[in-house]
Amino acid sequence: MKKIIAIVLSTVMTLGIAGCSNSTSTSSTGSAEGKKSEQKTVYFLTKILGNQYWSVVEQGAKDAAAELNVKLVVTGLASEAEVEKQVQQLQDAVSAKADAIILGPVDSTAMANPVTDAFKSNIPVVIVDTMIKTENYSAALMTNNIDAGKTAATEMIARLKKSGLSETAKAQVAIQIGSSGSQTIIDRLKGFNDYWTANAPKSWEVLNKDVKVNDGDITKAVGFTQDFLTTYPNLKAVFGPNNGSTVGFVTGLRESKRTDIVMVGFDFSKEIETAIKENKFEVATVLQKQYLMGYEGVKTAVDLANGKKPSQKLIDTGTMVVDKTNVDKDEVKAIINPTKK
Repeated sequence: MKKIIAIVLSTVMTLGIAGCSNSTSTSSTGSAEGKKSEQKTVYFLTKILGNQYWSVVEQGAKDAAAELNVKLVVTGLASEAEVEKQVQQLQDAVSAKADAIILGPVDSTAMANPVTDAFKSNIPVVIVDTMIKTENYSAALMTNNIDAGKTAATEMIARLKKSGLSETAKAQVAIQIGSSGSQTIIDRLKGFNDYWTANAPKSWEVLNKDVKVNDGDITKAVGFTQDFLTTYPNLKAVFGPNNGSTVGFVTGLRESKRTDIVMVGFDFSKEIETAIKENKFEVATVLQKQYLMGYEGVKTAVDLANGKKPSQKLIDTGTMVVDKTNVDKDEVKAIINPTKK
């Protein structure tokens, strides 16, 4: 009897040890399925922290991170001129062995090599809002900016004609931008100017030789607006191809009480909303879906970290023109104040 008990105990102990051994092995080395279920760490390198536009992108990223149980590390800049700081932030993310990186590049050329280095370290890199001058990235989510520029020019011409401006009158259109190195801005200006050249009256001139760069500084953008109004007596319209420039133009025109100036901008802010709803200005803005850039950017980054490639490398998130005819419609509100579906 004692022998039988001893044999049973020996067998149980052996099975127990084997079971413990298998459990330890799975915990230490992990399986493919286990790795997929681990919490991922995604670095989100935004452009301007606290900026109205980028705050919406960031919120989209945070919502997706909460939904997917992702640790989201957010870093950003105070100015679009801080290229070296963004390079360092990217290198820090690589050194921290992030599972994936989401980046809004402040300079499309200067960030190309650093992004290439990050990509070659086998960390998925997802670009949002602004394209870079390299193919070494995993996916990109952004507006088709050439088409968006053409849309802005279409709106500008139509609104100038609606204002009663003669097609033979001398008219000037001023432009200011956030950054001269942003491919987003470069593409929007190209789209705008290509459409303008082909469709606007010859006497209507875009002041391309005096495009001012405000570095995302609203105070500087307001000052440039005043400069344009003072320098160009035939100024009839202004174009802001990014949020900061649009806010600067709106604020400057309001301070100067220049309701005679047609304005087309980008994105949605309290300033542009007020200008639209006041019904004093001839104004429209090209609304981007930046929340989706952040939200889908995180989802794409997690898929890539899990070894799943997106069906498309470049994803167009779309645009919509907003003016007094549709500013209060549900389809616009859904973009301005987005929620997860």
